[in-house]
Amino acid sequence: MRTLPLLLLPLALAACDGKGTSVTINATSDDGENSTFAMNNGTVAIKGGGFEGNFKVPAIKMTADNFDMDGVKLYPNSAITSFNIDAQDHAGDKKDEGKVTAAFSSPAPLATVQAWFRDKLTAKNFKFAAQGDGFAGTTDDGESFTINLSADGGDKTKGRMEIVGS
Repeated sequence: MRTLPLLLLPLALAACDGKGTSVTINATSDDGENSTFAMNNGTVAIKGGGFEGNFKVPAIKMTADNFDMDGVKLYPNSAITSFNIDAQDHAGDKKDEGKVTAAFSSPAPLATVQAWFRDKLTAKNFKFAAQGDGFAGTTDDGESFTINLSADGGDKTKGRMEIVGS
């Protein structure tokens, strides 16, 4: 886990195009050592495993093409505004834990985005139910998820997807 932030840097840089998505990764090893990676508008801060540094890189923009939940992608042409990973590595037989959160903006009305997710979740045979304007359930891998949606003007929807696995 100590090198997780450094290993994920090339992934983040692969999506470069100068617009900016906030990315945060927090990892805790089985011996309690913390590592962090934070990128916001081209400024990167890394700390962990005896290394600490800040530097500039091109800003990245993550889109619906860069993210999926066990095969369920975001609504087409959605932009990911923030992406966070929290991971805990456990020794022995105890399962590792993790949580991924992605906030996004979709270029469609709330009802259209709701129908998109409902159809995609159903097609993947996920167990889910409506929760507010979004959904909550479990993936076919047994990970729990929530998708929170809200209208953001006439033809836009804001969302937040959280996936928790152990």
